[in-house]
Amino acid sequence: MFSLQDVERLRKQLAPFDLFGGETDQTAILTAYRSHYCIDPGNLGFLCSHRIGTFRSGAYTLVAQHFQLHEGEVGTTFLLHGYYDHAGLYGHLIRQCLALGYSVVIMDLPGHGLSSGKRASIESFEAYAEALDCVLKFAFELPRPWVCIGQSTGCAVIMDSLLNRGLDKRFRLAQYVLLCPLIYPVGWSLSRHVFWLTRSFLPGIRRSFSRNSHDDGFLHFLRKRDCLQAWTLPTAWVAAMVDYQQRFTRAALSEVPVQIIQGTSDGTVDWRKNLP
Repeated sequence: MFSLQDVERLRKQLAPFDLFGGETDQTAILTAYRSHYCIDPGNLGFLCSHRIGTFRSGAYTLVAQHFQLHEGEVGTTFLLHGYYDHAGLYGHLIRQCLALGYSVVIMDLPGHGLSSGKRASIESFEAYAEALDCVLKFAFELPRPWVCIGQSTGCAVIMDSLLNRGLDKRFRLAQYVLLCPLIYPVGWSLSRHVFWLTRSFLPGIRRSFSRNSHDDGFLHFLRKRDCLQAWTLPTAWVAAMVDYQQRFTRAALSEVPVQIIQGTSDGTVDWRKNLP
């Protein structure tokens, strides 16, 4: 098991993130973390080095991880998780990237996972985009081509960065893959009115877990065994999402190609708006 007390202990042990140093020394608490989330190299099934450490991005101390193949490396993938998620939940996707020959860099966004910040809250999505900038700058010498994969809110970070921060011109990634991208959440046409009516006196609402996977074991793990989950939806995060939506609609059209993968049973984002 891996508990909230373990989270604090692990944070205190982590050194600054170093993509080009040796593999992170194994401690009992790091072993417990990797085992609990099934992201230890042995479980992933590939010979790879694992590095984990902290870096500063604005007001936040963030945690990033690097899974680097020992052989057969053809490039690097940067993964951006979704809202309420964190790196530990992406073992399947990390494994798939490794299987294709891509080493993986993944961080916990501000307010998520092992990173600092009020749980599941943010003042502006631009803080997420700044964190992505920091990671890509750290990674300047990692093998190319570079691929960026986002899920839901992670896609919002990619799209915001492409439309408003010149991501493609500054870093020249080869491909962008958007998994169930967030523009509008399910039921937003109604819930946005509730938000505007209550935002001044309601700091947040209790989170309801949507059935966003066909994997019942995974859903049970989220609800019962993942100590890094947040249990509220802060009003501040919703306000930041509205600001992101407004930037998205104001932005000029981009000619950067992206690949969108969207499920039709999605109960989190308004998936019909994601399809041509």
